[in-house]
Amino acid sequence: MTKRFLCAILAIVMIFTLSITANAEAGDPMQSLLYRDDGTFVILVFADTHQTADDQPDMIAFLNESLDKVKPDLVVLNGDIVYGSACANDDTQLAAMTKVLTPIVSRGLRFAITLGNHDPEYAPGREALMKLYQSFPGCLAIEGEDLYGCGNYNLPICSSKDAKKIVSNLWFLDSGSYNEGELGGYDWVHEDQIAWYQSTSESLQAANGGKKVPSLLFQHIIVPEVYEGFFKAPFAVPSMTGTFNGQTRLLIPDFRKYDGFLLESPCPPYTSAGEFDAIAARGDVMAIITGHDHVNNFTMRLRGVDLVQIPGTTLGGSYGFEQFRGATKFILHEDAPESYEKELITYKDLAKEPDSGIARVSDGNEVGFWIAYSIEVIIQGVVGIFRSL
Repeated sequence: MTKRFLCAILAIVMIFTLSITANAEAGDPMQSLLYRDDGTFVILVFADTHQTADDQPDMIAFLNESLDKVKPDLVVLNGDIVYGSACANDDTQLAAMTKVLTPIVSRGLRFAITLGNHDPEYAPGREALMKLYQSFPGCLAIEGEDLYGCGNYNLPICSSKDAKKIVSNLWFLDSGSYNEGELGGYDWVHEDQIAWYQSTSESLQAANGGKKVPSLLFQHIIVPEVYEGFFKAPFAVPSMTGTFNGQTRLLIPDFRKYDGFLLESPCPPYTSAGEFDAIAARGDVMAIITGHDHVNNFTMRLRGVDLVQIPGTTLGGSYGFEQFRGATKFILHEDAPESYEKELITYKDLAKEPDSGIARVSDGNEVGFWIAYSIEVIIQGVVGIFRSL
């Protein structure tokens, strides 16, 4: 695909979005995100779209149909938006971005991003990728301060009645790519990013009359503390246990702290710089929302913070069961900002709608999925009975 053709695509997108480009420059958090007149703010999150130069017609149909169904105030692309290693050059990288972003931009919607481990695998690097995303109308993401990674920023949401009064806040942190050291595995949120979060959180609290601002936090890779929600094991057993933060854990979640479905072992980094400890201590983040693990769909409640694992959006270039693939909708309420609602929007949901353009979805007959699904449903039912006693 030539640069001339890509420019033509972007020009078409721009025509659809002239009405929104009068906003303040991209990334200015006070341009401002506002609660609706009915007191709600709706976020639609796509994770792991894994777009390459190849077409994903069902995924693009899903993006369009889910955006029309939800009509969000903000779209969040939570990492691995493009599959960098499958992009051979600048043209294919930009073409992949354009395919994912056109459904969003053509509707005049604003969007934020986090970068994942696959996004920068093609040469340009994280900063160059961020600048490309910022070239699309409606992008609120910024590089952020001179910190580890790229794209550490926050977006306040202000009152429907007073555009200067911050009611809620959204954090976006770069959880990096890979650990190149001896441990290997994935990267993590580093000390300077944590310090920035703490100081910015304190500043928001001071500006809010001393009251902490309830927040959601988005990053691509889940924190290793997720394994605090798994049962301890007295010794390691291959394929049945994992060791995180020096403690051996069974790969079975404690259903007293957990809701949802686990179809693969969570894949956090092997180490931590204290991000989760800092967030739990501050007490302003209601939920840390992560992608990366494509087929998991759960909420783990730990130390007053929800770890919300959302499933991936791609059907191609990925792995595992497709029953939960889709997008996740979050609703915040101005009159109750200390809580949130969450709803999964799946391919299977939308494919049933009249005139849906989604052709390929799982038929739901995978034996492995139904065995795992049934076991989890039974365990959660038993736990629910004991909770009610």
